[in-house]
Amino acid sequence: MSTIEFNVPIPAPPEEIHVYNTTPTAAPVEFVNQKLTAANLPAMKLEATIHAARTAGAAGAPDEVHAVVNQTTGEAHLVPSLAKLVTAGMPLSEHNRLLPAAHAAGQAALEDSRFVAKDATTLQAADPIQLLGAETGGPANAEPKVMLTLVPAIRHVGGLRVYGAGSKAMIALDNKNSVVGALRRWHTATLGEKIQPTITAAQVRAEIERQLTPNVPADAKAVVDVVTHGYYDAHGSFLQPIYRFEANLVRNSDSRIFARIGGYIPMAKALEPIPDLTTRPAGAAPTLAGQFPFFQQVGGGKAPEVHPDANMPGSTGGAKPVVTVGEFVNQDWPNNPAYIDMANHFLSGLTSVNGAVTYSRTLWWTAYSWQVNGPNSKYFMNAVNIAYTVPHGDWLLNTCLSNYGDLWYVNKIGVGGNPGFGAAAGGKLSTWVIMSCEVIPSFYDRQHEVGGDGNGQHAFDAWWGVFQGMHSAVGFRTVMWYPDDDTNYSFGQLAAQGFDVLTAWFQAVAAHHASEGTYIDGHINQSVHYDRASAMIDARNLGQPIYNVTPQTKATQLWSFWMNN
Repeated sequence: MSTIEFNVPIPAPPEEIHVYNTTPTAAPVEFVNQKLTAANLPAMKLEATIHAARTAGAAGAPDEVHAVVNQTTGEAHLVPSLAKLVTAGMPLSEHNRLLPAAHAAGQAALEDSRFVAKDATTLQAADPIQLLGAETGGPANAEPKVMLTLVPAIRHVGGLRVYGAGSKAMIALDNKNSVVGALRRWHTATLGEKIQPTITAAQVRAEIERQLTPNVPADAKAVVDVVTHGYYDAHGSFLQPIYRFEANLVRNSDSRIFARIGGYIPMAKALEPIPDLTTRPAGAAPTLAGQFPFFQQVGGGKAPEVHPDANMPGSTGGAKPVVTVGEFVNQDWPNNPAYIDMANHFLSGLTSVNGAVTYSRTLWWTAYSWQVNGPNSKYFMNAVNIAYTVPHGDWLLNTCLSNYGDLWYVNKIGVGGNPGFGAAAGGKLSTWVIMSCEVIPSFYDRQHEVGGDGNGQHAFDAWWGVFQGMHSAVGFRTVMWYPDDDTNYSFGQLAAQGFDVLTAWFQAVAAHHASEGTYIDGHINQSVHYDRASAMIDARNLGQPIYNVTPQTKATQLWSFWMNN
């Protein structure tokens, strides 16, 4: 039976507190163009309501997108290409000595008024996050190399931290501390009315219990270790006073943390929607296996229908090509809305952009292990260009039933009648988004694995059978935040704009999860941050966008990229 434990007291509400009004901040065109020029890239040009910087691709290939700034909303994205960054990687030990200078450079860029306007709030640079990489074929004990330093912003107002979909900014620095990447989703704030909170500490506790209960599986407990005052930014018109609560979800059977969860409680009547962990998602529900008798162990039927093959942008005239998306959500979705919410937010981000292609969710299914492991995967994972699976996970595995049952395993892909994923296996999968904790352990993790042999190359062992023409897989190496709607939307949006899909992933995660706590990772017996992203990619696909779905042969060289502890 699930339980909820409180390890911290609940602070009393303030007698009164200010609301802050927010308005869109001017588009940082000058700031972004300066960084593009410094990197010898073309300046942005106005395209309807957006400014964009692109380099034309070869015949039939998509443009390389460097920056997109929305003139109306002020949202800004500058994303570098890993294909270029890997040529200038710096050994981790050498970069560690330079990390304070990188942090200072990131703080200076965040404080540039052309990027973030001065207002009634304060901004500080969070601890820098090193993006590391290693490739196949090198020494087992090779020192990882730093490709980027990610410096997220943390916003405060009235001495309290600001959370939410807005108030997000980050800077990415190369190894010369030049700004090569940036993300900004930020409104300018002014002092608003003063309100009297209408909630008591006892009501806060009851609200936390109400929101957490459906998100805690039967054989687990939630351990609440943060309850604090803060502000919520819906990226609308207000910064609203709230209570912020955070908890670890812990399995009773082995006391392992399998997710980090957080939520909000308004101090008074909400002026704009504030997320509630129990809100039921709108729209069609995922398909269940029983609706297709073929996918029960007996009987006949037909496979799910999938749109025609996607074509590369620029390869056909007329209508935009269709890139197919398959999303597979944990079987516990009728009890827990978080699974569907995350999938919907990723899709919303993809479809929010009037970009080079049209994204179509052609498979919307309840998750089962046989969609990933075994011969039926050809009708599911390998029948779409982008596959999205959602939680829960551990090293190289994922549960499809709550946090304990119906597991698939990465090392069983490419065996047992499953030929792997991608064109060389007769399929279409290009990008796999694994929205689960710890499924992609990095080169560093294998080097430091408790009881391991120190060989970082083992990070790649399970993935050779997967990359049968598949381009990339993105996910996490540590316990992730859950639900993670805002990160999912942001990543989908960045990917659809045509940026390098891996750098887009790391920048989105960094911007939305800066300095939000640590725990001891039992795999490596080290203190690590929650939500440290990880990825595997075929070396041929470095720098490519998510809508590059060109068929290719199986991989012969892989890269592991990850956020440092």
